Amino acid sequence: MRIVEYLGDDGSAAVGVVRAEGISTVCSGTLHALLQQPDWFTTMNGHAGPVDVAIGEVTFRPLLGDTGRVFAAGLNYKKIYPAGDPPPTPKFPPWFSKMPGTLVGHNQPVIAPSVSETFDYEVELAAVIGHGGRHIAVEDALDHVAGWTCLNDGSVRAWQRHSVNAGKNFERSGSIGPWMVTADEIADPQNLRLQARVDGETRQHASTADMIFSVAEIISYLSQSIELRPGDVIATGSPEGTGGSFDPPKFLLPGQRLEIEVEGIGVLVNTVVAEADHD
Repeated sequence: MRIVEYLGDDGSAAVGVVRAEGISTVCSGTLHALLQQPDWFTTMNGHAGPVDVAIGEVTFRPLLGDTGRVFAAGLNYKKIYPAGDPPPTPKFPPWFSKMPGTLVGHNQPVIAPSVSETFDYEVELAAVIGHGGRHIAVEDALDHVAGWTCLNDGSVRAWQRHSVNAGKNFERSGSIGPWMVTADEIADPQNLRLQARVDGETRQHASTADMIFSVAEIISYLSQSIELRPGDVIATGSPEGTGGSFDPPKFLLPGQRLEIEVEGIGVLVNTVVAEADHD
């Protein structure tokens, strides 16, 4: 089941089920609010209402990106570092947060900042927490996942030298969506193909099997210090092929089309615009 969050005709948030013919609206409000209800899956799965919205006509909201918390794992794939020796393989999953306002929805523009020409993309599988908790065992971690989505961890590389959070939290620099695919649809999150394409050129192409820390290990680790909550998003890292890894670098430029694809979920599409050109 694919669950989408979008703006209704009156400009307020709505949640619906994606079907072949379009979207069947289930309720007003956000996916975050829906996930607070213990019976959310039954409510959505049992919905038999008609398709009432065309997918091509809606404004997609940043799925949980401005209502829940977004945690992101770093250094979770082995990469080539042409400028020097790679950092040592981490002993624990390093992570940072992405703030509200950082992520936009499907088909919404991402903004190339005016203060740097090092705007980069990162394709990532993201887990959506449906059942929270502390001290979650690795073997139980996937039972806490409500579903999965695509995430572009937009990054400004020069500002990452200031701090990780500085480079990872530029306004409207990343994206999330288009929808959440419920956990029952993904048999093995450690066997999914990832791709990032810029103007049709494949830049990243890897498998979640290449992760250093599995999704379950990341969830378990985070829960040792933080009480995870329904609606939390956990991005799981990005493989080789980001713009900064090329020689010379291939950073994002205004006018380019970015496609972030995760097998079994879909394709998250955004166009790059210059900050000066954005309203």
